[in-house]
Amino acid sequence: MRIYVLLAILIASHIGYAQQSLKGVVLTENKKGKLEAVPFANVYWKDTNIGTSTDSSGTFQIAISDQSNVLIGSFVGFQSDTIAVEDFNKTVTLKLNSSVQLKAVEVEYRRKSTEMSFINPIKMEDISEKELFKAACCNLSESFETNPSVDVNFTDAITGTRQIRMLGLDGPYTLITRENMIGIRGLGNAYGISFIPGSWISSIQVTKGVGSVVNGYESIAGQINVELKKPDEGEQTFLNVYGNRSGRTELNFINTQKLSEKWSTTLMLHGNTRPLEQDRNEDGFMDFPMQNQINVVNRWKFNSGKGLMSQFGVHYVKDEKDGGQTAEQIKDSEAINPLYNAYKVEVNTERVEGFAKLGYVFPEFKYKSFGFQFSAMNHDQNSVFGIRKYDANQQTFYANGIYQSIIGTTDHVIKAGLSFMYDGYEEQLDTLSFNRIERVPGVFAEYTFTPSNNITLVAGARVDENNVYGTIYSARMHFRWALDEFTVLRLQAGNGQRTANPIAEKQYVLVSSRSFELLGDANLPYGLKPEKATNLGLNISREFQIDYREGYVTLDLYRTNFSQQLVLDLDESSRRALFYNLDGESFSNSMQLEVAYELIKFLDLKMAYRWMEVRTDFRSGLRQKPFTPKHRFFANLAYETRTSLKGSNWTFDLTGQWLGEQRLPFTSENSLENQRAETAPSFTLWNTQITRNFNQRWAGYVGVENIFDFRQDNPIIAAENPFGSEFDASMVWGPIFGRMIYGGLRFVLNDKTKKK
Repeated sequence: MRIYVLLAILIASHIGYAQQSLKGVVLTENKKGKLEAVPFANVYWKDTNIGTSTDSSGTFQIAISDQSNVLIGSFVGFQSDTIAVEDFNKTVTLKLNSSVQLKAVEVEYRRKSTEMSFINPIKMEDISEKELFKAACCNLSESFETNPSVDVNFTDAITGTRQIRMLGLDGPYTLITRENMIGIRGLGNAYGISFIPGSWISSIQVTKGVGSVVNGYESIAGQINVELKKPDEGEQTFLNVYGNRSGRTELNFINTQKLSEKWSTTLMLHGNTRPLEQDRNEDGFMDFPMQNQINVVNRWKFNSGKGLMSQFGVHYVKDEKDGGQTAEQIKDSEAINPLYNAYKVEVNTERVEGFAKLGYVFPEFKYKSFGFQFSAMNHDQNSVFGIRKYDANQQTFYANGIYQSIIGTTDHVIKAGLSFMYDGYEEQLDTLSFNRIERVPGVFAEYTFTPSNNITLVAGARVDENNVYGTIYSARMHFRWALDEFTVLRLQAGNGQRTANPIAEKQYVLVSSRSFELLGDANLPYGLKPEKATNLGLNISREFQIDYREGYVTLDLYRTNFSQQLVLDLDESSRRALFYNLDGESFSNSMQLEVAYELIKFLDLKMAYRWMEVRTDFRSGLRQKPFTPKHRFFANLAYETRTSLKGSNWTFDLTGQWLGEQRLPFTSENSLENQRAETAPSFTLWNTQITRNFNQRWAGYVGVENIFDFRQDNPIIAAENPFGSEFDASMVWGPIFGRMIYGGLRFVLNDKTKKK
């Protein structure tokens, strides 16, 4: 109820304030005689201290002065315009004329492949398509090879599943959105990041810590927003063919068409297959499952040209994985024992999703807009892990309505809205059934205060009502302070909550003989409470220039503290996997120091060191989380030759990572030959890629992952007896396959190359 009162007060204050202000626009005339907006121009009352500036669309709103009715507009390089305002209820127009005719000066700027805004109050890394092209990047899970902030690890030695980690916390604690709409969650947390092909991605925004309340209450460790290729990016045909040493081949096709001035559409097709069995470590199990995937997106965009815009589309995925023991191993075992049963893993997923956006920007008041987001999804998974069978279905509907305006001037921006989330789950693990329905309506408000160019404060709150877990209160704050022209300090604090899905999110435990035990309150789904955490963060970033070449250094400090958490305990027994509610403390401390600099022209160096302490109270005491190295060092060298007039050039990329020791779960109950050390050794991985851009259309690339062929020895415990009590394929801390060689071709035909 309190949040509704807050919204009413904000709206009432906005209306009251707007009545005491004047609205207007600042324009100039271009060489063709057409009027254009002048963004960030100065507007002030003559002989007073009352002033403001125009926004990016040239509009402004200024408080009415009792001392003057003469309004002045000015901007560098233009003659000022002065008008006497007689009617304060009408929108005024200030027209600036060019004061000096200057000869054209061409400024050349080489945009970095990963950029970090010093203006945004939320520290955000913007990973461009150029950065994604530095590595194989077959899908989203492989898009962070050259980024030190996101870790991607294999979860087990059979399914080939990769999991994202931020701040030392597993993927489900990171909110993954697609164009700021709810994306991968629930059942999708296990394999969903492999359902977004890398060739479809135009950019990725990575944010550590809690995000905006506008996007919901579930983010805890961070947010990854994926921007796909859009219909309004111009006519284009894109083709990518890829193959690697494991037998994986894939084809990507993208076609964008502008059908009229208002309508455009994009069709994206992806298919991949791995038809061959490979067992490099000769343990009788495939290093990767054989796989087939079909992936299609068709999206449309409408732009009225008068403020009304709409996007909608559909996404379909069918993915089939077939792993486990090799045919040769099965044949040899059957020859010894005709009653032998093969250990097979099959995971078949079918996912259908529809999405839509509708937005309207008021033509006369560009600062005022409203938007609606909708998505509906059906996710089916049918899987077998040895003798275990796991089938699951998720149906989700999401709606979000957002209104944005200002309070008086653009120094005060308000966002407010309503949201609704529906989740329906049906899960069957052998003879156990877990069904639930969650309905979560919510309301939110976010206020941005920018008293000067040096200070920005964003404060937001939301209230959601979950029919299963009750009321959810969320509050988040982001603060930016530019200490000088080159140094920015950011602070952030907030809390998040999410519903854990222990079976779907921890499917790697199923590739073992461990019993799956859920311990908790029988009145709750799975007997487990929702997960709740607070996150505090500090970031200091400084740009510098040495010998006319730019660089930056940034320090991140984050603390995540759980008050409620799902605990997976693999230490109590090597025969059991225990899931229970946290009783005690659980936290993650993360420190990252990163430096980037252009050593010589076109040669960029990026280095980062990260320290993480991730501890949880298990039944046996407070311990470091398994498979989480405390120390990690990252280095990347990228070189690009100068582009010729024909658009040809070379790019070279080399990335190295050193991972420190990792704690492993106890295996002391196993027989001596199946016991493992308490810690995994440190190791180093090196990746490289060379790309040849032949012209503006064609490019070819070859690369090597894990150049020196480092592999974890005996990743599967008791591989010779997969149905025995000691079998475990989930104890993975390093690479399984070893050196991976790959190559591919890219072809682009856009409106510019068509003209040539």
